Amino acid sequence: MAKCGIFALIWEATFDRRHLRLFDRAKLLGFDGLEMPLVREILEGLPRKEMKRKSEETGVACVFCAGLAEDTNVASPDVTTRMEGVKYLKRCVDTVVEMDGDILAGILYAPWGYMTGRPRTADETKWSQEALREVCEYAAPRGVLLAIEPVSRFESYFLATAEEALEFCQGVDHPNIGLHLDTFQMNIEEKSLGRAIRLAGDKLFHFHLCASDRGVPGTGHIDWPEVFGCLKEIGYDRWITIESFTPEPGASGAKAGIWRKLAPSGDAIAQGGLALFNQYMR
Repeated sequence: MAKCGIFALIWEATFDRRHLRLFDRAKLLGFDGLEMPLVREILEGLPRKEMKRKSEETGVACVFCAGLAEDTNVASPDVTTRMEGVKYLKRCVDTVVEMDGDILAGILYAPWGYMTGRPRTADETKWSQEALREVCEYAAPRGVLLAIEPVSRFESYFLATAEEALEFCQGVDHPNIGLHLDTFQMNIEEKSLGRAIRLAGDKLFHFHLCASDRGVPGTGHIDWPEVFGCLKEIGYDRWITIESFTPEPGASGAKAGIWRKLAPSGDAIAQGGLALFNQYMR
């Protein structure tokens, strides 16, 4: 049975020792897991021992996604930068293992928000694939899967659709890599959300549930019966995370271009998303 997680940045702009209470919040609302993005500032300040204790106390699992910066760009023409990216992603894998997880999802192939003003090149594709193959070889014996997230043309020039991401994974040529799909991103780039989910099939390793405007899931114009029907059709039984950002303008969602209030509160997003999940998946 699929498990429902909640994205920590729905409530806060970052995650550190001060935010351990979010495990209690997630448990109170009825979530199975708390997902944290391992950007550098969070990864370096992560209170691992306290997190593990809170996870064990509450029964709320730790779930992780990650993102790269320009100085850890695994698609960079600079070999030293690519090596730093591989090192960074291996640190993320180690964190997943330490927190008893089994998935590292996110934009793992190039920096989020980084643009070159042109389509990705064959060399960039090759460099990124080689780097992720090395990370897969590191992650596989540790029981961790990698799930790459195609995102809209406004957030990356690299991979925008499930079809492109699957082709990229084929080039990585490792069974430990698959897809992370997000309904907000698919709503922009896919002709059909259902087709994208079916195309991913058993290579769908992670899923983000997000409204068409990043507001409360269940509102907006996404065809939720199609989305959940296709997830059931392919037998998806991994994490479904309710993803958005703090509703206040310019808070955690500033980098995602959120400049207006999306919902009454983070709780409203969380509760609406969980109700939607329960309606279709439980």
